Amino acid sequence: MARPRRREAGVGARGALALLVLAVCSPGTRSRELEWYSAVVRTEYVDPHTNLTVRSVSESGRFGDSSPKEGAQGLVGVPRTPAGDLEGCAPDTRFGPAAGDRGTAPWVALVARGGCTFKDKVLVAARRNASAVVVYNKELYGNLTAPMSHAGTGNIVVIMISYPKGREILDLVQKGIPVTMTIGIGMRHVQEFINSQSVVFVAIAFITMMIISLAWLIFYYIQRFLYTGSQFGRQSHRKETKKVIGQLPLHTVKHTEKGIDVDPENCAVCIENFKVKDIIRILPCKHIFHRICIDPWLLDHRTCPMCKLDVIKALGYWGEPEAVQELPAPEATPGSISPVTLHVSLQDEDDRSHPGSLLSASTSEAVPQDPAGLKEDAEESTALLGDLKILKLEVRTGKS
Repeated sequence: MARPRRREAGVGARGALALLVLAVCSPGTRSRELEWYSAVVRTEYVDPHTNLTVRSVSESGRFGDSSPKEGAQGLVGVPRTPAGDLEGCAPDTRFGPAAGDRGTAPWVALVARGGCTFKDKVLVAARRNASAVVVYNKELYGNLTAPMSHAGTGNIVVIMISYPKGREILDLVQKGIPVTMTIGIGMRHVQEFINSQSVVFVAIAFITMMIISLAWLIFYYIQRFLYTGSQFGRQSHRKETKKVIGQLPLHTVKHTEKGIDVDPENCAVCIENFKVKDIIRILPCKHIFHRICIDPWLLDHRTCPMCKLDVIKALGYWGEPEAVQELPAPEATPGSISPVTLHVSLQDEDDRSHPGSLLSASTSEAVPQDPAGLKEDAEESTALLGDLKILKLEVRTGKS
């Protein structure tokens, strides 16, 4: 009984998983691609101490989002302000010692990140005829570079380099050493960013999957608990009902020395005649059955197969099965069958030659009897026996 529910729980979990897969694979969850190019930075200067030319090449730069992807070259110029502002944000910022500051040769502006937007920095350097703008990152980012948004700056080349590389070039320029920088195009990079709507959609789908799975799990265990409880209750109920049925009188069928011939009795459950040594059980309605036949029937139905009498109620047990042990055993009524007055005649192949044989039921379990009722039953049995003897004598006399 628990298997179907388990399969239903599995189906619910698989459905939630399918929902999550559809959420991830749906068109709304496609990521947005960002394309950017690295920049190759070449520097060259003459060491004043050794009079040797020092050259360095590294792919340490990154082109801005709105920058044309093309090369540029020129002497490096840095901001020259009384306050020592290296960010190049002020509109009247002058750059030196690059010759481009006088408009005679191409030059490259080197500025620090921060203080204003990237667009402002580029426009200030562009007014001074810079052929390129190089922004070096902040110290806390180390060797990393970041994307730059500077729409509206025209065709001027804009790149970002790391802080160590920028400080190295800045120190040389501040010492009065001319540095020539050449910017080249590096490799193309594609970076994927997940759409914010996609993140929300996937999160909702995942939460829904978890809620459905949890709900099915709770439902499954509740049903399993209820099923286990009902099975336990049924077993307890059958156990108590069996105790009540055990209080019904039992008798063993046997031959008696004296008796009369009556119609043979049979068990209404198995439709077989009673035989010697059969154990029979007598119900409150005075119907008799084989014990092995009637006990399982009463456990399932509680009623007499012939008259539909509720045997449990007839014995005085009206409440729940738990109340069985609290109630006293029912006493026999004056009309109940007494073990000494029950006679069952058997007519089988072994006993047909003895028409005068009589089978009576002898008690194997004592049932409490009222002395007055017992006396009345005995008197009725004696009178009935006498009448039957007279009837038999008349029949024999008539035949003779």
